[in-house]
Amino acid sequence: MVKTMEYQHKMLTKKPEFFALQWQEGMALKKKSTPFFIEVETLGNQNVDILVNEQNRPVLYTADVCTPVCADGECRLMYLALYWDLLGDYAGYDKVEGQVLTKHDHEEFLEQDYEKLHRLLLDDNSILKRKKMDELVSKPKEPLQDGVDAIAGATIEEVKESVVDGALYSCYVAWNIAHGPIKGELRDYTIANFDKEMKGYMLQSNEQDYQMYALGTLNEAEYLDHRDRIIQIFKEGIPLIRSYIVQNLPKLFWESDSLQMPFWESFATVDINSRSLLLNHIQQAPVEVAVLLGGNLEIMTKNQLKLYLLAIENEAMTNPDINAQLLRFAGSGTHTYAYVVAEFLEELE
Repeated sequence: MVKTMEYQHKMLTKKPEFFALQWQEGMALKKKSTPFFIEVETLGNQNVDILVNEQNRPVLYTADVCTPVCADGECRLMYLALYWDLLGDYAGYDKVEGQVLTKHDHEEFLEQDYEKLHRLLLDDNSILKRKKMDELVSKPKEPLQDGVDAIAGATIEEVKESVVDGALYSCYVAWNIAHGPIKGELRDYTIANFDKEMKGYMLQSNEQDYQMYALGTLNEAEYLDHRDRIIQIFKEGIPLIRSYIVQNLPKLFWESDSLQMPFWESFATVDINSRSLLLNHIQQAPVEVAVLLGGNLEIMTKNQLKLYLLAIENEAMTNPDINAQLLRFAGSGTHTYAYVVAEFLEELE
Protein backbone atom coordinates (compact mmCIF):
# COMPACT_ATOMS: atom_id res chain seq x y z
CA MET A 1 0.00 0.00 0.00
CA VAL A 2 1.30 3.47 -0.82
CA LYS A 3 2.09 5.33 2.36
CA THR A 4 -0.06 8.47 2.53
CA MET A 5 -0.57 9.14 6.21
CA GLU A 6 2.62 10.99 7.22
CA TYR A 7 0.61 14.16 7.82
CA GLN A 8 -1.63 12.51 10.42
CA HIS A 9 -1.75 14.17 13.88
CA LYS A 10 -2.38 12.21 17.07
CA MET A 11 -4.31 14.98 18.85
CA LEU A 12 -6.98 17.49 17.91
CA THR A 13 -6.73 20.53 20.17
CA LYS A 14 -8.66 23.17 18.25
CA LYS A 15 -11.89 23.44 16.35
CA PRO A 16 -11.59 22.20 12.77
CA GLU A 17 -11.45 25.07 10.31
CA PHE A 18 -14.70 24.03 8.62
CA PHE A 19 -17.02 22.54 11.22
CA ALA A 20 -20.78 22.19 11.68
CA LEU A 21 -20.94 21.18 15.35
CA GLN A 22 -20.39 23.10 18.54
CA TRP A 23 -16.86 23.02 19.87
CA GLN A 24 -15.93 23.13 23.55
CA GLU A 25 -12.96 25.42 24.03
CA GLY A 26 -10.00 23.80 25.71
CA MET A 27 -11.01 20.35 24.54
CA ALA A 28 -8.17 18.02 23.57
CA LEU A 29 -9.14 14.94 21.61
CA LYS A 30 -6.93 11.91 21.23
CA LYS A 31 -7.09 9.52 18.31
CA LYS A 32 -7.87 5.86 18.87
CA SER A 33 -8.09 3.27 16.14
CA THR A 34 -11.30 1.69 14.85
CA PRO A 35 -11.79 -1.37 12.65
CA PHE A 36 -12.88 0.85 9.76
CA PHE A 37 -11.13 2.26 6.74
CA ILE A 38 -11.80 4.09 3.51
CA GLU A 39 -10.65 2.31 0.39
CA VAL A 40 -8.96 4.71 -2.01
CA GLU A 41 -8.31 3.59 -5.56
CA THR A 42 -4.58 2.99 -6.24
CA LEU A 43 -3.64 4.12 -2.71
CA GLY A 44 -5.14 1.33 -0.63
CA ASN A 45 -7.01 1.49 2.67
CA GLN A 46 -6.87 4.62 4.82
CA ASN A 47 -7.77 4.26 8.48
CA VAL A 48 -10.71 5.88 10.24
CA ASP A 49 -10.05 6.81 13.87
CA ILE A 50 -12.25 7.83 16.76
CA LEU A 51 -11.45 11.00 18.70
CA VAL A 52 -11.98 10.73 22.47
CA ASN A 53 -11.77 13.35 25.20
CA GLU A 54 -9.78 13.22 28.43
CA GLN A 55 -12.46 11.02 30.00
CA ASN A 56 -12.08 8.60 27.09
CA ARG A 57 -15.57 9.44 25.82
CA PRO A 58 -15.99 9.37 22.02
CA VAL A 59 -16.61 12.76 20.41
CA LEU A 60 -15.90 12.46 16.68
CA TYR A 61 -14.68 10.14 13.98
CA THR A 62 -11.89 11.26 11.67
CA ALA A 63 -9.84 10.14 8.71
CA ASP A 64 -6.82 11.71 7.04
CA VAL A 65 -7.61 11.11 3.40
CA CYS A 66 -5.31 11.26 0.44
CA THR A 67 -7.04 10.47 -2.84
CA PRO A 68 -6.22 10.95 -6.50
CA VAL A 69 -8.35 13.44 -8.41
CA CYS A 70 -8.26 12.87 -12.14
CA ALA A 71 -9.88 15.10 -14.72
CA ASP A 72 -9.10 15.93 -18.35
CA GLY A 73 -6.41 13.27 -18.36
CA GLU A 74 -4.47 14.87 -15.49
CA CYS A 75 -4.24 13.42 -11.96
CA ARG A 76 -3.23 15.06 -8.71
CA LEU A 77 -3.58 14.18 -5.03
CA MET A 78 -6.19 15.74 -2.77
CA TYR A 79 -5.51 15.82 0.97
CA LEU A 80 -8.28 16.36 3.54
CA ALA A 81 -8.79 15.63 7.21
CA LEU A 82 -12.46 14.62 7.37
CA TYR A 83 -14.68 14.47 10.46
CA TRP A 84 -17.96 12.67 11.15
CA ASP A 85 -20.19 12.95 14.19
CA LEU A 86 -21.10 9.98 16.36
CA LEU A 87 -24.09 9.15 14.16
CA GLY A 88 -21.91 8.95 11.06
CA ASP A 89 -22.93 12.29 9.55
CA TYR A 90 -20.36 14.60 7.99
CA ALA A 91 -19.24 17.17 10.57
CA GLY A 92 -16.42 19.10 8.90
CA TYR A 93 -12.92 19.06 7.52
CA ASP A 94 -9.49 20.57 7.94
CA LYS A 95 -6.97 21.51 5.32
CA VAL A 96 -3.75 19.56 5.56
CA GLU A 97 -0.67 21.59 6.35
CA GLY A 98 1.47 22.15 3.30
CA GLN A 99 -1.26 21.00 0.92
CA VAL A 100 -3.78 23.07 -1.03
CA LEU A 101 -6.80 22.11 -3.07
CA THR A 102 -6.65 23.13 -6.70
CA LYS A 103 -8.96 23.65 -9.64
CA HIS A 104 -8.32 23.34 -13.35
CA ASP A 105 -4.97 24.66 -14.57
CA HIS A 106 -3.53 24.25 -11.05
CA GLU A 107 -5.43 27.30 -9.79
CA GLU A 108 -5.58 27.15 -5.99
CA PHE A 109 -8.84 27.20 -4.04
CA LEU A 110 -9.83 30.59 -2.67
CA GLU A 111 -11.24 30.86 0.83
CA GLN A 112 -14.79 31.02 -0.54
CA ASP A 113 -14.09 27.80 -2.47
CA TYR A 114 -13.22 25.97 0.75
CA GLU A 115 -16.42 27.33 2.31
CA LYS A 116 -18.44 26.19 -0.68
CA LEU A 117 -16.96 22.71 -0.45
CA HIS A 118 -17.98 22.58 3.22
CA ARG A 119 -21.56 23.59 2.38
CA LEU A 120 -21.67 20.93 -0.32
CA LEU A 121 -20.45 18.23 2.06
CA LEU A 122 -23.10 19.24 4.58
CA ASP A 123 -25.81 18.45 2.02
CA ASP A 124 -26.66 14.80 2.50
CA ASN A 125 -29.20 15.00 -0.32
CA SER A 126 -26.93 16.64 -2.91
CA ILE A 127 -27.48 15.84 -6.56
CA LEU A 128 -24.10 14.08 -6.32
CA LYS A 129 -25.97 11.35 -4.45
CA ARG A 130 -28.01 10.50 -7.52
CA LYS A 131 -25.63 11.13 -10.40
CA LYS A 132 -22.52 9.46 -11.72
CA MET A 133 -19.59 11.62 -12.67
CA ASP A 134 -20.20 11.37 -16.42
CA GLU A 135 -23.80 12.52 -15.87
CA LEU A 136 -22.58 15.78 -14.34
CA VAL A 137 -20.75 16.94 -17.43
CA SER A 138 -22.38 17.87 -20.71
CA LYS A 139 -20.85 16.22 -23.75
CA PRO A 140 -18.84 18.48 -26.09
CA LYS A 141 -20.72 19.51 -29.20
CA GLU A 142 -17.58 20.06 -31.28
CA PRO A 143 -16.32 17.08 -33.31
CA LEU A 144 -13.08 15.35 -32.44
CA GLN A 145 -9.95 16.88 -33.92
CA ASP A 146 -7.02 14.50 -34.40
CA GLY A 147 -8.57 12.13 -31.90
CA VAL A 148 -8.72 14.74 -29.08
CA ASP A 149 -11.80 16.47 -27.68
CA ALA A 150 -11.77 20.01 -28.99
CA ILE A 151 -13.79 21.32 -26.07
CA ALA A 152 -13.81 19.87 -22.54
CA GLY A 153 -17.20 18.91 -21.17
CA ALA A 154 -18.90 21.61 -19.11
CA THR A 155 -20.52 21.11 -15.71
CA ILE A 156 -24.29 20.81 -16.11
CA GLU A 157 -26.39 23.71 -14.81
CA GLU A 158 -28.24 21.51 -12.31
CA VAL A 159 -25.10 21.06 -10.21
CA LYS A 160 -23.05 24.11 -11.15
CA GLU A 161 -24.29 26.29 -8.28
CA SER A 162 -23.44 23.76 -5.58
CA VAL A 163 -19.90 22.74 -6.59
CA VAL A 164 -16.70 24.75 -6.72
CA ASP A 165 -16.22 26.20 -10.18
CA GLY A 166 -13.42 24.36 -11.92
CA ALA A 167 -13.27 21.62 -9.28
CA LEU A 168 -16.21 19.36 -10.06
CA TYR A 169 -14.21 16.16 -9.81
CA SER A 170 -12.63 17.15 -6.48
CA CYS A 171 -16.08 17.98 -5.08
CA TYR A 172 -17.50 14.74 -6.41
CA VAL A 173 -14.73 12.61 -4.90
CA ALA A 174 -14.82 14.40 -1.52
CA TRP A 175 -18.64 14.15 -1.28
CA ASN A 176 -18.67 10.46 -2.11
CA ILE A 177 -16.01 9.71 0.50
CA ALA A 178 -17.77 11.73 3.20
CA HIS A 179 -21.17 10.22 2.36
CA GLY A 180 -20.08 6.77 1.33
CA PRO A 181 -20.49 3.41 3.11
CA ILE A 182 -18.39 4.70 6.01
CA LYS A 183 -21.39 6.70 7.28
CA GLY A 184 -23.46 3.62 8.04
CA GLU A 185 -20.47 1.75 9.45
CA LEU A 186 -19.68 4.52 11.93
CA ARG A 187 -23.31 4.85 13.00
CA ASP A 188 -23.54 1.11 13.59
CA TYR A 189 -20.29 1.23 15.58
CA THR A 190 -21.67 3.96 17.83
CA ILE A 191 -24.91 2.07 18.36
CA ALA A 192 -23.00 -1.11 19.20
CA ASN A 193 -21.00 0.78 21.84
CA PHE A 194 -23.85 3.01 23.04
CA ASP A 195 -23.94 3.22 26.84
CA LYS A 196 -25.48 5.27 29.63
CA GLU A 197 -22.69 7.84 29.49
CA MET A 198 -23.05 8.43 25.76
CA LYS A 199 -26.83 8.63 26.14
CA GLY A 200 -26.43 11.38 28.73
CA TYR A 201 -23.90 13.20 26.55
CA MET A 202 -26.21 13.19 23.52
CA LEU A 203 -29.21 14.27 25.56
CA GLN A 204 -27.28 17.19 27.07
CA SER A 205 -25.89 18.18 23.68
CA ASN A 206 -27.32 21.06 21.68
CA GLU A 207 -27.03 19.00 18.50
CA GLN A 208 -30.57 18.19 17.41
CA ASP A 209 -29.72 14.83 15.83
CA TYR A 210 -28.07 13.73 19.07
CA GLN A 211 -31.07 14.84 21.10
CA MET A 212 -33.48 12.95 18.87
CA TYR A 213 -31.42 9.79 18.91
CA ALA A 214 -31.00 9.86 22.70
CA LEU A 215 -34.71 10.48 23.24
CA GLY A 216 -35.46 7.45 21.12
CA THR A 217 -33.45 5.23 23.47
CA LEU A 218 -35.08 6.31 26.74
CA ASN A 219 -37.23 3.94 28.74
CA GLU A 220 -39.92 5.08 31.17
CA ALA A 221 -37.56 5.29 34.14
CA GLU A 222 -35.04 7.31 32.11
CA TYR A 223 -37.74 9.77 31.05
CA LEU A 224 -38.24 10.44 34.75
CA ASP A 225 -34.51 10.63 35.47
CA HIS A 226 -33.97 13.15 32.67
CA ARG A 227 -37.26 15.04 32.94
CA ASP A 228 -35.63 18.43 33.65
CA ARG A 229 -33.50 18.20 30.51
CA ILE A 230 -36.46 16.92 28.46
CA ILE A 231 -38.54 19.89 29.58
CA GLN A 232 -35.69 22.22 28.61
CA ILE A 233 -35.41 20.63 25.16
CA PHE A 234 -39.18 20.93 24.73
CA LYS A 235 -39.03 24.64 25.54
CA GLU A 236 -35.99 25.44 23.40
CA GLY A 237 -35.92 22.73 20.73
CA ILE A 238 -37.14 22.55 17.17
CA PRO A 239 -40.75 21.56 16.36
CA LEU A 240 -39.76 18.05 15.22
CA ILE A 241 -38.21 17.23 18.58
CA ARG A 242 -41.06 18.84 20.53
CA SER A 243 -43.55 16.73 18.62
CA TYR A 244 -41.54 13.61 19.34
CA ILE A 245 -41.45 14.38 23.06
CA VAL A 246 -45.21 14.94 23.38
CA GLN A 247 -45.99 11.82 21.38
CA ASN A 248 -43.60 9.65 23.37
CA LEU A 249 -43.94 10.86 26.94
CA PRO A 250 -44.79 7.87 29.11
CA LYS A 251 -48.38 7.57 30.30
CA LEU A 252 -47.35 8.34 33.85
CA PHE A 253 -46.52 11.94 32.85
CA TRP A 254 -50.12 12.55 31.81
CA GLU A 255 -51.35 10.92 35.01
CA SER A 256 -49.35 13.31 37.18
CA ASP A 257 -50.25 17.00 37.51
CA SER A 258 -46.70 17.99 38.48
CA LEU A 259 -45.04 16.06 35.64
CA GLN A 260 -47.24 17.38 32.84
CA MET A 261 -47.55 20.98 34.04
CA PRO A 262 -44.16 22.24 32.72
CA PHE A 263 -45.15 21.23 29.19
CA TRP A 264 -48.44 23.12 29.39
CA GLU A 265 -46.59 26.17 30.70
CA SER A 266 -44.80 26.35 27.35
CA PHE A 267 -48.05 26.30 25.36
CA ALA A 268 -47.88 29.95 24.32
CA THR A 269 -44.29 29.76 23.05
CA VAL A 270 -44.20 26.47 21.15
CA ASP A 271 -45.23 25.85 17.54
CA ILE A 272 -48.79 25.20 16.37
CA ASN A 273 -48.34 21.46 15.88
CA SER A 274 -46.94 21.01 19.38
CA ARG A 275 -49.96 22.87 20.77
CA SER A 276 -52.29 20.51 18.94
CA LEU A 277 -50.43 17.48 20.28
CA LEU A 278 -50.62 18.87 23.80
CA LEU A 279 -54.35 19.49 23.45
CA ASN A 280 -54.82 15.80 22.69
CA HIS A 281 -54.11 15.35 26.42
CA ILE A 282 -56.29 18.19 27.70
CA GLN A 283 -58.84 15.75 29.13
CA GLN A 284 -56.15 14.48 31.53
CA ALA A 285 -54.95 17.93 32.54
CA PRO A 286 -55.71 19.57 35.90
CA VAL A 287 -58.01 22.58 36.09
CA GLU A 288 -54.96 24.85 36.44
CA VAL A 289 -54.14 24.02 32.81
CA ALA A 290 -57.65 24.99 31.70
CA VAL A 291 -57.20 28.36 33.37
CA LEU A 292 -53.72 28.77 31.89
CA LEU A 293 -54.94 28.02 28.36
CA GLY A 294 -57.95 30.27 28.82
CA GLY A 295 -55.51 33.16 28.74
CA ASN A 296 -54.16 32.01 25.37
CA LEU A 297 -57.33 31.54 23.35
CA GLU A 298 -56.22 34.10 20.77
CA ILE A 299 -53.29 31.96 19.59
CA MET A 300 -55.35 28.80 19.08
CA THR A 301 -56.54 27.57 15.71
CA LYS A 302 -60.23 26.84 15.24
CA ASN A 303 -59.74 23.10 15.82
CA GLN A 304 -57.56 23.73 18.87
CA LEU A 305 -60.22 26.02 20.29
CA LYS A 306 -62.87 23.35 19.80
CA LEU A 307 -60.73 20.76 21.61
CA TYR A 308 -60.23 23.14 24.48
CA LEU A 309 -63.93 24.03 24.75
CA LEU A 310 -64.94 20.37 24.69
CA ALA A 311 -62.59 19.67 27.57
CA ILE A 312 -63.74 22.57 29.79
CA GLU A 313 -67.46 22.22 29.16
CA ASN A 314 -68.14 21.35 32.81
CA GLU A 315 -66.00 24.21 34.15
CA ALA A 316 -67.11 26.90 31.71
CA MET A 317 -69.99 28.10 33.87
CA THR A 318 -68.79 26.99 37.32
CA ASN A 319 -65.19 28.19 37.35
CA PRO A 320 -65.20 32.00 37.58
CA ASP A 321 -61.70 32.40 36.11
CA ILE A 322 -62.46 30.28 33.04
CA ASN A 323 -65.90 31.85 32.59
CA ALA A 324 -64.41 35.34 32.65
CA GLN A 325 -61.79 34.40 30.09
CA LEU A 326 -64.38 32.96 27.73
CA LEU A 327 -66.69 35.97 28.04
CA ARG A 328 -63.83 38.40 27.45
CA PHE A 329 -62.68 36.53 24.33
CA ALA A 330 -66.19 36.08 22.92
CA GLY A 331 -66.97 39.75 23.35
CA SER A 332 -63.67 41.14 22.14
CA GLY A 333 -64.80 41.66 18.55
CA THR A 334 -61.19 41.44 17.36
CA HIS A 335 -60.51 37.71 17.17
CA THR A 336 -61.41 35.63 14.12
CA TYR A 337 -62.79 32.72 16.13
CA ALA A 338 -64.53 34.70 18.86
CA TYR A 339 -67.84 33.52 17.41
CA VAL A 340 -66.91 29.90 18.21
CA VAL A 341 -66.68 30.73 21.91
CA ALA A 342 -69.81 32.89 21.76
CA GLU A 343 -71.82 30.02 20.27
CA PHE A 344 -70.36 27.66 22.85
CA LEU A 345 -71.50 29.89 25.71
CA GLU A 346 -74.96 30.31 24.21
CA GLU A 347 -75.43 26.55 24.03
CA LEU A 348 -74.55 26.25 27.72
CA GLU A 349 -77.09 28.79 28.88
